[in-house]
Amino acid sequence: MREEINLEEIIIQKDDNLYCAFPDIEKLSDQELVVVFREAERRNEGVTHLDSSSRAVLARSLDGGRSWQREGLVYDDEDGIQDPSLTKLRDGTLMANFFKWQVMKEEPFRHQVKGTFLVSSKDNGKSWSDLMQLPNEQYSWLATSDAVLELPGGRLLVPVYGNLPGEGRRALAAISGDKGNWHLSTMAFDPLQNMDFVEPALALLPDGKIICMLRVEKTEQYLWQTYSTDGGETWSTPKRTPIWGFPPQLLVLHDGRILCSYGYRRPPYGVRACLSEDGGKRWDLQNEIIIRNDGIHHDLGYPSSVELEPGKIFTAYYFHNKDSENGVRYIAGSIYTV
Repeated sequence: MREEINLEEIIIQKDDNLYCAFPDIEKLSDQELVVVFREAERRNEGVTHLDSSSRAVLARSLDGGRSWQREGLVYDDEDGIQDPSLTKLRDGTLMANFFKWQVMKEEPFRHQVKGTFLVSSKDNGKSWSDLMQLPNEQYSWLATSDAVLELPGGRLLVPVYGNLPGEGRRALAAISGDKGNWHLSTMAFDPLQNMDFVEPALALLPDGKIICMLRVEKTEQYLWQTYSTDGGETWSTPKRTPIWGFPPQLLVLHDGRILCSYGYRRPPYGVRACLSEDGGKRWDLQNEIIIRNDGIHHDLGYPSSVELEPGKIFTAYYFHNKDSENGVRYIAGSIYTV
């Protein structure tokens, strides 16, 4: 049976005139949290993630996530900004990563991915640096949907995905030891093109191993995972997990357990999470955590979690339920204990 938990549900940002989605949360101190997310004008009542008005914005909480204020832009320009993520580096720098669409401003909103970009902040998100683009190398494009991972020695890994001309999509790590020079390593790829590996999420385990959880397209929507023991240069053969849902986010808890949160984009639509006590070898689906199951459409999810205190979790996500008048998508969160 699934684990019964008490949840406190909170609205982070909701505006009838805006399409808010794809949040990522970071903990700055015991009580201070920040969430970055994609905000766009509501052009119609349907589902569209292609919008030249989309931008990356930040909201802040000073009371452990119970109240929030939208503060302003992380980045905006004439392109569409998609899937912003955020991490706090060891020196206190906040680093945000996202990818950009080049979107035609009139319907049918033709588009192309322009690449993955980084901006940073030295003042906890109040101001942001100039834009830096990750090199595509020989890839047609690179996109991203999860936060940068910093290793103990300062090496950075940005989870990205893209494709070579004529090939299927593969998951890659963009790696840098100096925050300026980057190279790519393949995390998962199917040369037969029966599967596309996209939207990778990374976490550093206590033993120094890096775990990557992956969304897979062209097949059933189970999550797959792979590992690296050499700082992200090489990766194990991807294996399917028993977890159905997408896309994933990973959080290593204070006691070494891994929390994987994910959108549940089939009835009953919502957000779920699952724990592993052995570094991702087994996932406790018997006690799957149901964070939300009252969604009315698959356009929801993209959860991101932080540990407020030992065992107390805040998971942010975007949502769409019967209380969303006229199809408004909004940013919400749930506080619960595992």
